[in-house]
Formats: sequence, structure tokens, C-alpha cells
Amino acid sequence: MTESQDPTGRDDGPKHVVFVTWKAGNAPAFEAAARLGHHVTLVRSLLMEQSQNIDFDTSPYARFVGTVHVLKDATDVDALRACVLGVHGERPIDGFVATVDALVVPVARIAEEIGVPFTDARAAEAAKQKNRCREILAAAGVDSTRHAVVAGFEEAAAFAAATGYPVVVKPARGSGSEGAHVVADEEQLRGVLGQAAASGSYEAGILVEEYLSGRFLSAEVGLCHGRFLRLAVSERSTWERHEALETGTTIPAGIEAGEHDRVMEFAEAVVGALGLRLGIFHVEIMLGADGTPRLIELNPRIMGSCLPNLFRLAGGGDIFELLVRIHLDEEIERGPTRFTHYATVRWFGAADLAPKPDHMPDLGWAAAEYGDSLHALTVRFPEGDVLLPCRGNLGNFGEVQVVHADRTTSIRIAEEIVGRTADRLGIEVTR
Repeated sequence: MTESQDPTGRDDGPKHVVFVTWKAGNAPAFEAAARLGHHVTLVRSLLMEQSQNIDFDTSPYARFVGTVHVLKDATDVDALRACVLGVHGERPIDGFVATVDALVVPVARIAEEIGVPFTDARAAEAAKQKNRCREILAAAGVDSTRHAVVAGFEEAAAFAAATGYPVVVKPARGSGSEGAHVVADEEQLRGVLGQAAASGSYEAGILVEEYLSGRFLSAEVGLCHGRFLRLAVSERSTWERHEALETGTTIPAGIEAGEHDRVMEFAEAVVGALGLRLGIFHVEIMLGADGTPRLIELNPRIMGSCLPNLFRLAGGGDIFELLVRIHLDEEIERGPTRFTHYATVRWFGAADLAPKPDHMPDLGWAAAEYGDSLHALTVRFPEGDVLLPCRGNLGNFGEVQVVHADRTTSIRIAEEIVGRTADRLGIEVTR
């Protein structure tokens, strides 16, 4: 099976595409824009690069980018606006691409001010304000998951008493599973909220939600000129000791055609109810045992981490090229993706506080044993002498990517490699 061929409908002539990101891993997106013949400008955010130990300058992005602007903090709307207006004055901007949560809303606001097509700013803000997103979906009759923003333990305990344990506790704003917990009882609830108060992780508010059970999936949907593009449904894995922590993804999901259609229809209804207007969106969904999809989280941007690469490895094509074309407001005709393989990623970090190993283990054994099925295996320890317990996506230090024509084999190989790497490290990891 191969990706559906598109009548492109693309406009001829070079355009000016401005990327606003701190992800060095977006280099394939810069390459896609350059390959399409466009001029690429990059706006970087130094503080976030430093906080995530990203060395952008050694990444392969430079040969695809015409102009680079480095801001101290691109989430500072005034600083970003001043930069963008200067860029726009020198060469009019035809399209923006923002691939990280914290930058979508600032870019959306500025795009509206200068009349460049982009994701709707108010809708993107509502998507990231999780309780507001749920209110909009409930009013539209799309999803009725019970939730409440609470001031502290007493209100959270009252919500849990009414809905029943377990409940999910998370920051009202946030991403990457940071600060999210599945809470089993009142004692654990008290402990979670106490720790959160000490760390300041719930400064934007405490959101408590009913617990959803079933198959954890995500849908990737594009939207341009009022038409949806069904790109992928993926299946997600979580760590049983901390269920809010995602440990990996397989693209595409091993679900039946009818389930796939229900998930995609639900994702389109979610995006439509919010009014996001234009972009590629990452919709996390729980598919219940009764076949009913429920929203976990709506992200007003393309799927993150290595998932665009998994999409390509599975035979879906270049999703970054599609992203650029969508944000240049092109007319796109495209059928559902037809994958040829199953691509799996597993991320891992320290399960508990542990001394950092004094040397990096040899990783060559994995390629020797698994051959072409292994696409990548990386281990990169953070600074310091200890490994902190991984309880959010930013705590991972390892990643393995596997591709295989058989779904079960793809997942098995990825999980085997994680386990054998942990054995060589001599520590328990999240898996």
C-alpha cells in the first residue's frame, strides 16, 4: 500500500515561511520548505533551548534556513511581535509554522494582526486551557467528560467523592504529561496536591477529571480551507506505575476500520467545535470498551517528538511537507493515509532516583541483532550525578525507534531493546 497521490493544487512561485520553534528536531520541516522552493526564516527561543539542553547550533538545520533570529524568549509576545514585524517589513510573510505548545498562541495572535493565515488564536488558547476546552465541547454536545477546576484538596476530594476514584489531576494548562497524575484514593490525592503546591506546578489552576478507561489513541488531522485531512490514528502506551506518563507510540494503531472511522470523526468534531481553522492537530483520545471516543487532550499543533518521523517510517509520507503546504493556505486534495509498516517508539527514563551511570553503554549490539528493524537507539544523560525519577516526558533520557511490517513484532522489538538497555545500565527504567 502507498500514500494516496495528491492532485497538488499548489501555487507556483517561492513563498516566505517563518518557523517559530526551539526544536532542533524540526530540521526536516525546514528542509521540506526549502525543497518546495520557499525562503525559510527561523525564529529561535534561547531560554527553552537551554532549559531542554538543546544544542541547536550543531543540528543540521542551517543549510535549509535563509535567515535566523535568536530571541531570548519567543513566548514573550512583545519581543516576538517586534521580531516578526521587522521580518515582515523586509520580506512579506506568506505563512507561519509553530510546532510547540507554548508558541502556537503567540504566533497566532501576531499572524492575525498582520493578516497571515494561521490557526485561530482564540481557539488555540481555548485548546490549551483544558477546562475551557471541555466546556466548549460539552456545550457543542461533542464530549461530556466530568471535570472541575478546584482551589485545593477539599474541593478536589468533593469532586472525587461525587465521581468516584480514580480521578485524574493535572495542571489546567500544560503539556508533556508534566504534573499529571491518576489518583487512586483520598490519601494519594492529598499527597499529590501537597507536592504540587510545594513545586508550583499547578500555578495555572488544578484540573480534576473523571478517569477514562479503554484504548489510549491519538488522531492526527489536518484542516485547510474548511476540509479535514485524515492522517493517522496511533496507539499509545503508558507506564503502569504512573499511568499519566506516556512511554511510547505505534503508528498506525492496531484497530478495526470502524473504530478508526469513529476516532477520526470524533477528532474532527473536536477540532471543529473549537474552531481551530487551519493546521495539523494532535488529538489524544480514549476509545472506551463500548466504542465511544472521549477526549483526553487537544493540542493545536502537529504531533511532537519523533512522531513525524514514525509517520514517514510507517509509509505515510512527509508530514512536514504537508504541514508547510497547509500553513501556506494551499488547496490540498488527499485521501486517507495508507501505511505499509508499523513504526514504534519507546521512551524511557529512570523509574526511581538513581546514580547516573559512570559511562555510556555500548549500543551497537542492538543494530547487530535487530538489523533494519531498528531505526534508532539513543541514550543521553542529563547533567548532574543523579538521574531523577521520570514522571513527565521531559524526564526521558532514552529512545528507541523500530519499524516492521508486523505490528506485534514492531512493538515487541522496541520493548525488548528498552529492557536489555536497562539491564546494561543497571537501573530500572520507565517502560
